[in-house]
Amino acid sequence: MVMFELLRLQAQTQAHVLTNCVLALARDPLGSEQLNACASAARSFERTANMVGLEAGAVLARTMEECFAAVRRGEIELQQELIGLMLQCVDLLDSMAKLSPAAPSFPEAMPGRDRRPARKGKPVLVVDDSVEVRELERKLLSFRGYDVETAADGVDAWHAVLNGDFDLVLTDVDMPLLDGIQLTRLIRQDPRFSRLPILIACDTDDVEQRWRGFDAGADYYVLKGRLHDTLVEAVATRIGPAHS
Repeated sequence: MVMFELLRLQAQTQAHVLTNCVLALARDPLGSEQLNACASAARSFERTANMVGLEAGAVLARTMEECFAAVRRGEIELQQELIGLMLQCVDLLDSMAKLSPAAPSFPEAMPGRDRRPARKGKPVLVVDDSVEVRELERKLLSFRGYDVETAADGVDAWHAVLNGDFDLVLTDVDMPLLDGIQLTRLIRQDPRFSRLPILIACDTDDVEQRWRGFDAGADYYVLKGRLHDTLVEAVATRIGPAHS
């Protein structure tokens, strides 16, 4: 038990180290040393999280490490939007590390013989043409218990809506083939989905873009750089907690 508590304290320390690394990366996005430090910190947290049963934290840390590696290889561009999501994720990891083992708040970490959730949460469709943003948004909502499906563009999302049964749609605005505004109009024009909540996520606080979304039928507008503060609350306000 003493060793377990020491490992949990180690996870908290590693979460703080990762936070500092991402903050340093935000100040110097082109620094290769900072990228390496972030990847190393995420890897360390992942190992410790696996040892103390923070499975959700380990998965999120591994996803962050993969993103850092992709940036280092030049496969994706490290924009402020992605850095903002990374900061939201390290806040989430820090909260996970501080959880009491007797009262975890994530389905993946529930104690007992069966560690898997007994039932799925409310279904949410996440739409974004950036795989990194899409996956991070998915994980932020999944860790709150929602059953998240993803789509890479508006066309895929429209087919998913037609063939699925979602409680809410979260969509990016600027996408190829069919953008978020057009997707919102399609959904609202179908009487079957007239009451389906739609959230629009944008890169910047563009007032004109926001009102275009409202005019198309969106229920709410969130900024990608503030998802940790607003997204889960916005989803829960409109459809309730994942399990209710």
